[in-house]
Parts: sequence; C-alpha cells; structure tokens
Amino acid sequence: MRRSASVICLIGLAALAACTPDAERTDSLDPEHVLQDRESLPPEVTAHLDSGTVAFRDDDFDAALLHYERAVEMAPDFGAAWFGVYMVESARGNVEAAEAALSRAQETMPGATLILPTETDTTR
Repeated sequence: MRRSASVICLIGLAALAACTPDAERTDSLDPEHVLQDRESLPPEVTAHLDSGTVAFRDDDFDAALLHYERAVEMAPDFGAAWFGVYMVESARGNVEAAEAALSRAQETMPGATLILPTETDTTR
C-alpha cells in the first residue's frame, strides 16, 4: 500500500501542472523508476515531498513552498522536489521563479515529457 501511494503521489505531483489534460503524454514517467528514485531518498526528503503535496492541495502555498524548498536542499538532483517548487510558484503567479524551478526539474528528469514545455504552457 505504501509503494502504491508513493508512486501515485509523485505522478500526481507531475500531473497537477499540466495545463490541459491532453497537452502532455503521461507514459514517459515509469512508475517503477519513480518509485526506485523515491525509495533511494532519505525518509526526511520524502516526508517533505508528501507534506508539500498535502499543503499544495490545501492551497497552503507558503507551507508547500517551505516543504519543497527543504526537499530541494536535501536532494537537489531529485526532480519532483523542483517540480513542487514550480507548481507553487506557478500557482502564485511568480513566472520567473516558476520557470527557474521548471528548468531545474527538466534538467534532473530529461526524459519526462510531462514536464517539457509545450505551446500551451502558460509560464513560457
């Protein structure tokens, strides 16, 4: 049950930022690869990612950003943490900060088409 929730959390995190439901392919994120990456992280990082996701869903962007930034500090090469920062900054309308975070997420997950910019991306 914990494994399924972990995969759903990370894939859900990525899916939240899609501008339109059909704008991006979702099959570029291999759930097993995502799970392996997540399981390789210290528990404190996954706790911050999960807490950030919960806060984001509750529209508590201040708390969400604190959690995602802490996850970025602890695991700077883990794209989901940068993507969380992107989601918060995008929701706040901070275009420059959102673009910078999205760029970092793209650098860490180059094959994940779900986070590649498209013509419908409102932050570009």
